[in-house]
Amino acid sequence: MPDIISQSTGKTCPTQHVIISRNKEADINNQPTNADWVHSAQNVFKSSRDNAKAGIVRVDEDLKAQQNSYDTFAEKYDEFVLQHDGYRAPVILAEEVERLIPTLKGAKILDIGAGTGLTGQRIREKGYLNIDAFDMSKKSLAISRSKGAYQNYFVSTGSPTGAELNMVLDNSYDMVVSAGTFWTTTSHPGVYMFEELARIIKPGGHILIVANTEYIEGHWQEWDVLDKLAEEGILRAAPSQSRPQLPH
Repeated sequence: MPDIISQSTGKTCPTQHVIISRNKEADINNQPTNADWVHSAQNVFKSSRDNAKAGIVRVDEDLKAQQNSYDTFAEKYDEFVLQHDGYRAPVILAEEVERLIPTLKGAKILDIGAGTGLTGQRIREKGYLNIDAFDMSKKSLAISRSKGAYQNYFVSTGSPTGAELNMVLDNSYDMVVSAGTFWTTTSHPGVYMFEELARIIKPGGHILIVANTEYIEGHWQEWDVLDKLAEEGILRAAPSQSRPQLPH
């Protein structure tokens, strides 16, 4: 039976959570002055969250704006999050992978929201090489491909329910990981994707997610979906832990 282990990682203001499951914004105070693309992306995401809090959900419209934002700053993404934000989510995920399956180096892992491959790179450094990428930004995936971060690359349309995962066979992965993707807005992957994740994860596998607490606590979340999976014995929750979001 699968488990959800959640951890929190402190950021400058909000914290982040790592949710590990399945038994069966960046703080830009130090951003470059010419980083218009960062402002644009933040505005897209903030607008979506504000609308959700007001009961206005525009998934299709938000998806288009979201994809455009990721494609626009794909080439600058790594530099910004690593140099100007001290982004540690990929490091935290890699550490958790090694902690949970220290001897299973051949584990098959799927990275949801793989982007430019930061998480894939960190996990590979730990000796886990069988990793696949899943993301809606073709430009970001092209960058991750140039790094050799993953074995297979799946382009998503961005469905928050993970509809495209229907092409993945049951019990295909030992682990699913995701950094900074879940719950960011109503058009990002959310609780409804867990129904598909529970299907593609092998019994005894894990789902590891790093997300900002602000997003997890967003008014657009419907946690009864996860409650139902837990009641059915498919997922199991574990106590959360917290770690500070420290710079490199």
